[in-house]
Amino acid sequence: MKFHILIFGCQMNYSDSARIKAILINCWMKYTSDIKQADIVIFDTCSVRQKSEDKITGKLKEIWKNQKVWITWCMIQHNLRNAKIDKMAKFKVWNFSWSLKSKTPEIIWLTTDEINDFKNKYPPEKGDKGGLINNKWNIVWINNAFNPMFFNLSQKLKNIELFFRIDDVWFLPIILPKIWYKIKYNSEIINEYEKIIPQWINTSMNPHQTTAYIPISTWCNQFCAYCIVPYARWLERNFPLKQIVDEAKLHIQNWAQEIVLLWQIVNKHPDFIEILKSILKIEWLKRLRYTSPYPTYYSKELLELHEKENKLCPHIHIPLQSWSDNILKKMFRWYDSKQCYEFIDKIRWLKRHISITTDIIVWFPWETEKDFKETIKLIKYWKFDMIYIWIYSSRPWTLAAKKYENDIPYKTKHKRRSKLNELLKKNSLENNKKEIWSIKEVLVNEILIQWNTKTLKHWNIIWYTDNMKQTLINIQDSSKIKEWDFLTVKIIDGKSFKLYWEIINKNTTKH
Repeated sequence: MKFHILIFGCQMNYSDSARIKAILINCWMKYTSDIKQADIVIFDTCSVRQKSEDKITGKLKEIWKNQKVWITWCMIQHNLRNAKIDKMAKFKVWNFSWSLKSKTPEIIWLTTDEINDFKNKYPPEKGDKGGLINNKWNIVWINNAFNPMFFNLSQKLKNIELFFRIDDVWFLPIILPKIWYKIKYNSEIINEYEKIIPQWINTSMNPHQTTAYIPISTWCNQFCAYCIVPYARWLERNFPLKQIVDEAKLHIQNWAQEIVLLWQIVNKHPDFIEILKSILKIEWLKRLRYTSPYPTYYSKELLELHEKENKLCPHIHIPLQSWSDNILKKMFRWYDSKQCYEFIDKIRWLKRHISITTDIIVWFPWETEKDFKETIKLIKYWKFDMIYIWIYSSRPWTLAAKKYENDIPYKTKHKRRSKLNELLKKNSLENNKKEIWSIKEVLVNEILIQWNTKTLKHWNIIWYTDNMKQTLINIQDSSKIKEWDFLTVKIIDGKSFKLYWEIINKNTTKH
């Protein structure tokens, strides 16, 4: 049985997919990078914006009818309840908000009949008034009957077979026989998501194993007004220091040379500095990155590490979202523009140049022209190397969806985004011109074969520097360049979003 994983959204989903891949391979299933060869296509989904969900539902229609479809993660985890079934069954269940303690749970398919059988088997406790709380029961719910998305999609697409929570990935060896798969699984069931380590599996889900993504915590307690993450992924849990460092050592033993630490607010982890220091000491490590941090959790010691440690990449991604105090307050971002100006200056005072990228949301509800001009002022002051500009998208359950009216026409929003893009393009050109004649070490991330109009073969090389400058380089002979190579190059020209270079030498040393 062959499976393929389609990953949508953030780097956390790449890490999660690696864990799904590891569990299924231990079930004697085979991973294929070719979706056409797959018997099962797994969608690792994202819900951070409505556009993300629209992209996923569109992709679902492209899957062949003879291929089974499994769906996990954010898109299904915020669609929690079906009110009609909930009322009929007299349940009060939030399906995705608990951690199961048992290693041998009862697997409930959750048809209407099975709900009623379950009610008879486990009557409500005294004073419960018909409501059952999940963490009192030894149960994993699959294809959740409280989830309208499963019902709606399965009516349209008959090959949709399974919805499962990412927290229940360890229970796939128990779930799969329930849906008629014959598997072998001899490993121990560990029923805590944060203890899953993908062993020798390529954690980047890329063709190479040079980069490994390691989550250091999960979920989020921040509850920013626009953000669906706490509702889709629930509340934060920190992973222990030793486990994080042990996983980093494991990946480096299996050819990884670049480690990326992940979490929604990565520098909020109480042991974050110790995590960085411990991983930086690991032999054979070439690069250490992290994403995504929060301005108010930066310490003097963390900035000093960026200045002194060459392996800690000279790049910081700060999702500031806006520069208007009025909008930041409505977003529940818990910092103001003055604090961020001070933070910018601290980075600029470092002896080592740090590349800065950010996220900006345009047209958050009630964003005035004055608010927008404050954001323009930020971009002119900081001159970001890259800005990921998002048009505000209302997400269910969030405070903004409940309290703030979102009635601005899309065309109006698009004009504001275009203005930011033009400013970004100008800043990118200015920043990249400063890179000319510098010596950089770049990592070859992917090589794509293309054909030009004269049927000559070309290779587009996707690469990035330690300060996260990325581009495509088109050449006719890639025989001497491989995925995972580190190349020492000289920058010979800089354009908006592009650096042009020539190779000085190639470092392919492996351990």
